[in-house]
Amino acid sequence: MKNNVLNLGTILLCSLTINVMSQNIDSVTNSHDELIREADVEIANYKFENALKILAKGDSLSKGILLRIGQCNVRLGASRDAIRPFERVLQMDSTNLHALGQLGQLYAQAGEFRKALSSFLRLIKIDSSNSYYHKQAGSMALRLEDKVGAKQWFKKTLALNPADTEASVALGNIQLEMQEYKSVDSIVQQALSIEPQFIPLLLLQAKSAFEQQQYESVIIIVNKVLERSDTTALSARLLGVSYFNIQKYPEVASCMYFLLKNRYEYEWVYHYMGVVSRELGDTPSSIKWFKMAIQKSLSKNTEIYYSQLGKSYEEMGDYKGAIRAYRAAYNYSMEGIFLYHLARNYDVYYEDKGTALLYYQKYLESDDTIRVARKYALERLQDAGRF
Repeated sequence: MKNNVLNLGTILLCSLTINVMSQNIDSVTNSHDELIREADVEIANYKFENALKILAKGDSLSKGILLRIGQCNVRLGASRDAIRPFERVLQMDSTNLHALGQLGQLYAQAGEFRKALSSFLRLIKIDSSNSYYHKQAGSMALRLEDKVGAKQWFKKTLALNPADTEASVALGNIQLEMQEYKSVDSIVQQALSIEPQFIPLLLLQAKSAFEQQQYESVIIIVNKVLERSDTTALSARLLGVSYFNIQKYPEVASCMYFLLKNRYEYEWVYHYMGVVSRELGDTPSSIKWFKMAIQKSLSKNTEIYYSQLGKSYEEMGDYKGAIRAYRAAYNYSMEGIFLYHLARNYDVYYEDKGTALLYYQKYLESDDTIRVARKYALERLQDAGRF
């Protein structure tokens, strides 16, 4: 009898304890729900600081509260403060889509592209049919300079969502860099059938045509772009070089002036201005432009600029200046053709032909194969009895 009474007391005590715990849990849950409702009102009114103050009163182990803390910090631009709440959510729920997606974006903003890629790969594992996840994985792979991986992710994106023009542009640019021009053109045509006025697609089409030396097509496409947008450095460059290749020199000058006006003071811009000036009959200006190209030059093209400068000096009858320019071109490149140009200019400028003949001889000993130049050098040496 006594044991029965004790057992009954124990049961009643446990029941009471469970009821109290249940009431406490309900109370906490209700409290969290109320805090979340209050915070959501502030969030809806873009008062994120107020929302954070409300959420700070809640349980730090509540997923609902942590997700909102993270989201408020995202909206306030506090990326670092946003990362930690989302990471804590994943510790409790490793498949939380919202936390994974937000972390992917936040890691990317912080330059942690490998972590960002990992987040999107986890999302793909959860839902492989979501094209957005594949596109983000492609973007992160591209940031990590994994163009092969990025190419595959963007292809998967388009397989799931052919209307994604952003993915089309991204994939097209990768394939353009890989010189897969037919694939680029195919992607562009498909995407333009969906969004025919999308400027990044048109520029991609122009770049592909440019690389394939289809300069007339480039001009048509870029001018179509300029009907809908302002001139950019890219459009000016594509237009300018295309006009140059079909010898429309005034148009080239207009494009290069635009670049210089907008502080795109690159060596190749000055080089084009030099060639155009000479072709338009202003050789003195061409000399000025070529000198500026040389001053700016830190590339393998320096020899070209000196060579063009030498040609302009020749047209001006300044053979001494031409000799200096061609000698500099030879010193930069060690190419035999510049020995030939030196020989010609020494031949014209100096009465003593000894130096000219020496350069003709050096030229014939070089591996240059320009037939006309070799024939002329040989004839000059034969005339002087040196061969």
